[in-house]
Amino acid sequence: MKVNVKALRGALKAINLVVEKRNTVPILSHVLLQSGPAQLRLTGTDLELQLSKLIELEEPGKNEALDIAVDAATLASIAGKLPADGIAEILLKDGKISISCGRARFKLPTLPSTDMAMLVERDWSVQYEQDAGRLATMLHRVAFAMSTEDVRYYLKGVYLHVPEGSECLFAAATNGHRLARYHEELPEGAEELAGIILPAKAVKALSSLLDDEGGPVDIAMSGHTFRFDVGQTTLVGKAIEGSFPDYSRVIPSASQTAAWFDPGALVEAIERVLTISTEKTRGLALDFQTDRVVLDVTSLEHGTASEEVPIELTGAPVRIGFNGRYLLDLLGQLRGMSGDGGRVVAKLNSDVDPTLWQTSDEAQAAYVLMPMRV
Repeated sequence: MKVNVKALRGALKAINLVVEKRNTVPILSHVLLQSGPAQLRLTGTDLELQLSKLIELEEPGKNEALDIAVDAATLASIAGKLPADGIAEILLKDGKISISCGRARFKLPTLPSTDMAMLVERDWSVQYEQDAGRLATMLHRVAFAMSTEDVRYYLKGVYLHVPEGSECLFAAATNGHRLARYHEELPEGAEELAGIILPAKAVKALSSLLDDEGGPVDIAMSGHTFRFDVGQTTLVGKAIEGSFPDYSRVIPSASQTAAWFDPGALVEAIERVLTISTEKTRGLALDFQTDRVVLDVTSLEHGTASEEVPIELTGAPVRIGFNGRYLLDLLGQLRGMSGDGGRVVAKLNSDVDPTLWQTSDEAQAAYVLMPMRV
């Protein structure tokens, strides 16, 4: 069969979002190549997540059938070294595939396609379509807040759900110290989506596909399985089994203090004062006063740092400590949404209560950050 090198590179890039280079099970480091007269399907899996990519072959109708598995990393490395505008010819002979392009020749060992364990799809209980850009935004706005701790495995993903009686589709992520939530208009057909937790690896792979492919995305879910069809790519996987916590209980419904400010100015000030901090948590104190917030950082090794940022305060002054890294993460999101000259509001109560950060009360995104002792 003959295939465009650029198309092959793109397909293998997608496959390697799922396939692990190092694996105790050899077949799981391989990509399955299945071709017909006009198309080639590449499939990779780690038994929890499976990605298939369909690409067009050169000289449709003249290509021989192929059904074999080859090491994904090696094939991707070869494709990356071949001319992008080249045409690669792939043949199977005596249990090996030969790859030729120009004057370059390669022979690679293979494994039988029957060794590849494919994820079994099922009848889907929920099916709907969503614009790739909207779905990508949902994931991007919340994924940073996912947990990385194995103990609370059910927090190591993004929770997609439709709250009872809601007309919006929500995405949420939390690690117990911070919470990110974002909503979009409810797509037709998604009304019965009770909730599913997409694992971090699936979120990363899907985000990459959405950025590369664009267009409408066909989505199907049932129980703890999901499927996303993005262009010529299909991502199928197992969701995280477990109950995502009722995060609505930690979102403040009222506040005694509201501080409006330029997120860009606060981000720059935080980055400056944190330069003296070597602590893992990067503790940061924010003293919200009538017309300013004073940032304070103290390090036993490097001394102290402080800076003032103008704000507009309503309510009582309050001093609260935060994890500086977490605060920078959420401010980075809000800064991108507020635009040039836009402002952000922090809603505060006491130095031990959850804090709410938004661009407005009607904003699609809401971020909750728990205080810490500093």
